[in-house]
Amino acid sequence: MKIKILTFLVFSLFSLNTIIAQMGVGINAGVYLPIGVLNDSYNTGYGGEASFIYRFNRSFEIALTGGMSYYKADEEYLKNRLLKQLEGIDEEINIDAVVDIEAPLNLYPLVFTIKYLYGKKKFKPYFFFEGGIFFYDVTYSGSIKVTNGPEIKLPDSIEKESSTSLALGGGFLSSITKRLFLDIKARWGIMNNIKLVDADSNEELRGVDKTVQTISLSAGLNYYF
Repeated sequence: MKIKILTFLVFSLFSLNTIIAQMGVGINAGVYLPIGVLNDSYNTGYGGEASFIYRFNRSFEIALTGGMSYYKADEEYLKNRLLKQLEGIDEEINIDAVVDIEAPLNLYPLVFTIKYLYGKKKFKPYFFFEGGIFFYDVTYSGSIKVTNGPEIKLPDSIEKESSTSLALGGGFLSSITKRLFLDIKARWGIMNNIKLVDADSNEELRGVDKTVQTISLSAGLNYYF
């Protein structure tokens, strides 16, 4: 008798899960705000992401998310850093020089997300935890034109690496139709060991390992099949 009851409960739970469980996809786009050391050398970034979603029930989801974000270097900061280094070689350079520097940073995260949802059916706030890896590339190029003097071409170089990341965040889903939801969220993330661009006294741009933080604000759509 007990075996029959247990079998019935297991079958009922399985049936319930197959009814509640859903697959879905999501897309988001937004702004990525650098904080800490990343904010010293880079401006606000822009990007987007796409997710494959599995909803176990009304409260829990998991997702695999990939994306891309782009950051433009703070050229004024890098110019000042470079000129300060070169001032030790020739004090006049800091006064009579035009510096042109580019060092765009591209990030490509691939993360696993665990999300807890609550609230009403049509409006569901949530919070989430993410962990995974990211790939990135940053290209350094530039030149220094000394007034009434030579133009110093800085050696071009590119860094391509990967490392790990963690993030926490929250947001809400708002129903548009039965299967389509507006998704608004904010995320605080940490990325380990990015080679941020810096300048040295050898008239070179180089990457220096840093652990960086970002806050992202994004909006998008989730569709559940």
